[in-house]
Amino acid sequence: MSICLYDFLCQNIVGSEDYIKLSRLMNASKDRIYSDKLVTYITSGSVGEGLDLQGSDLDIMYVVPTTDIAVKTNLHVNDYHSDKICLLLDTDDVKPGFAYLRLIKGILNENMLMRRNIKRHVCISSEEFKKSFRTEHIHVHHGPCISDTTGYLDIAYCLHSKLWIPTALEWITRPNDSWPSSEIKQTVIDHGVLFVPIGNGENLSEELKWRISFSVGEKFLIYSFTHTQLLCYSLLKILLKDVISEFPGCNDLLCSYFIKSILFWLSEELPTSVWRPENLIPCFMRCFKRLVYCVEHSMCPHYFIPENNLFGNKIVGPNRTKLLQTLCILKKYGWQCILFSSQLSRVSYIRTIQFKDRTFFEDDIEKIMKSKVLSRWLHNRSGGFIRHLQLLLSYQSKKLRSISLHNITQISNYAANTVPLSSVYGNKYQYKQYKQCVSFLLQSTHHDAVSGWLMLASLFYKMKTYSKALNVLSYSLGKCTSEKIVPFATLSSSQRELFRLPMLKKLGIIRSLRILYLSDIKFNESNLIPDELYIGGNNLPKMIPAVVYAYFLKFLCQYHLHNISNYRKSLTDLQLIIEREYLIFGDHLTAFSYHCLGVALLIVGEYAAARKVFIRSIEICPSPLLNSSHKRLSMMESV
Repeated sequence: MSICLYDFLCQNIVGSEDYIKLSRLMNASKDRIYSDKLVTYITSGSVGEGLDLQGSDLDIMYVVPTTDIAVKTNLHVNDYHSDKICLLLDTDDVKPGFAYLRLIKGILNENMLMRRNIKRHVCISSEEFKKSFRTEHIHVHHGPCISDTTGYLDIAYCLHSKLWIPTALEWITRPNDSWPSSEIKQTVIDHGVLFVPIGNGENLSEELKWRISFSVGEKFLIYSFTHTQLLCYSLLKILLKDVISEFPGCNDLLCSYFIKSILFWLSEELPTSVWRPENLIPCFMRCFKRLVYCVEHSMCPHYFIPENNLFGNKIVGPNRTKLLQTLCILKKYGWQCILFSSQLSRVSYIRTIQFKDRTFFEDDIEKIMKSKVLSRWLHNRSGGFIRHLQLLLSYQSKKLRSISLHNITQISNYAANTVPLSSVYGNKYQYKQYKQCVSFLLQSTHHDAVSGWLMLASLFYKMKTYSKALNVLSYSLGKCTSEKIVPFATLSSSQRELFRLPMLKKLGIIRSLRILYLSDIKFNESNLIPDELYIGGNNLPKMIPAVVYAYFLKFLCQYHLHNISNYRKSLTDLQLIIEREYLIFGDHLTAFSYHCLGVALLIVGEYAAARKVFIRSIEICPSPLLNSSHKRLSMMESV
């Protein structure tokens, strides 16, 4: 049964070993491309570990540049002669795993870091540090992070020390059987540690505290896991989120970091040879029993700083009693306690023989379509293209070049959207901006099947060169065929057959997606959005299916060319593909598609039909924050 569960997790939940490696390479490529002298980006959390599990949010760490600030554990004479701002780590009178950062030398930007006196020392306020990075869209405090209003994105701004901290010296000399290897240990040590702000402003002492974070080191450790270890980790995370947290009184008592710490300790204690596919269930039960033991004794030592009890004052008293009762109930079911999760409930009915007609390649394709790996998770600066190109050309591996090209072309698409197309500096400067936009868009055509071409058609439409736009749209629509795949959709049987072709397997996932993937069209902060869709502020469709946008733009071009029969046909085609949900997946995208249809009907003066379509859009997606059809209806009623 362990092998059956192993295959099920690989094909349905976690992904194969190759998929995990690809996911990590893609995140590493993004991190490297998005980082520069101003800031270092680190994809962390489950997604950074290669695990894009159901319900996982996206965790990003922004490291303030060490070229300006140095965090020291001890001071030397040379530190006083350095140009850097010098901060001294102070762990006196503070819980293990936390610290104060004392300002020893240099002048801080008051707008970024507020200084407060404590015991006659000047310390950096973690609370004010965190507040200084809030924006209009990312301003919700979530522990050490700042989150967006949807909870999708968590950003932790942090400081970095290249030196290993004294409170974690025991980890360096701690004996272990086989894990982690001395090479992995040295890599973790060489990176140093991060400091993340956790201040809550309740009192001066709390406002000045920083948490010592080993996030990057923990990524190195998890990267060294066997696939069986990674699957055990995933099972525990799923059990925690889907089952344990659903019991009354148990929500928010445990977190994924506790699970990770327990797995680290067990990995250190057990020989690596134990973590094999045929031992998946026994290994999982070892982990689960260790969790029960930790709750029984209200003790979960931090992996790097054992003096830091992660349970602290949380898993004690009535909380501990409720949690322990829940765990004991689940323990009676043995490994089958995981079947209480809706994600894993089908495991007991599946036999290994059922997987013989399927390959990991096609399942990995389907998983990556539904993951956050393909999404652009940041609004990136458009500069540094030469640096990006040099980075791409420096790779010897075809896979690394392909991944790097995927990320660079994604940046190019965003850069094109932010190029101003009108200018007060005259026609010559405006023409230069236009050529730059075309250049970015041509680069972005290598990202997927059509999104780059559709944005190029948008540019031509904005410049009122409608015939050019129609030529590009004709080419794009020729690519919107039934075998194409769209974000978050489940592969059909015919698509699965397609991905079994040796040619596509040879190309690999990224290059296959470049041919077959239809990315949605996104218009956040875009200068290429058609004026007809723009109302003002954030009142615009967040995403539009590629095929819908192609027909909508075709309608607009023919309308402005006064081709009545042609724009009528385009309007009919647009309505048909929306009603048939052709290459459209998900309620939100269907609602945004109806919104586009409603705008088209308004343009031709069919107000009653437009009203019905906007109402239909709102029925599918009622949120006024997400659906601009609310605004359209309001405007119609005010006329």
